[in-house]
Amino acid sequence: MEGRDTAVHAWISELAKGKVVQSADGPSALVVNGKNLVRVRIYGLAVGTDELVVDDGTGSILVRSFERQWKVNVGDPVVVIGRPRLYEGEPYVLGEIVKKVDPAWLEVRKKIIEGPSQEDNGSKVLDIVRKRDSGEGADYDAVISELGDKGEEMIVHLLATGELFETKPGKLKVLE
Repeated sequence: MEGRDTAVHAWISELAKGKVVQSADGPSALVVNGKNLVRVRIYGLAVGTDELVVDDGTGSILVRSFERQWKVNVGDPVVVIGRPRLYEGEPYVLGEIVKKVDPAWLEVRKKIIEGPSQEDNGSKVLDIVRKRDSGEGADYDAVISELGDKGEEMIVHLLATGELFETKPGKLKVLE
């Protein structure tokens, strides 16, 4: 039995940059940053309801459905799950599910938006560890002093995600 494609979180600005790829054995997908997006999940605010338009802070997108009317009002926080498509070069989502969500989910979304800066900081930490590693690992205290206030927090995050590891207490190495 073939499973349903997982809805992957996507930013509307990413969908605008995507290219459609038709698969011979499955549904078409939008290729964004090297990832095939068959189904997407978008959190945002409904900014238009005659034709549902959702804004996630990076852009806005039309949500189409040929069978359903969504019961949302302008300003409602919503989650949209659907299939990304392009029509005459304009992206839209063929909506499968549109639900009102608790406004707290928009706060979660804001934290996710901050994610790329976390990734930038993560690559900065990895670069510093590589630079200071003389073969046995970089000195933990030296890396923190170079990073500043948030240094320890960034290192703990990278240790937890497995991008860094300690060869012995106080010595950091990049997992490569």
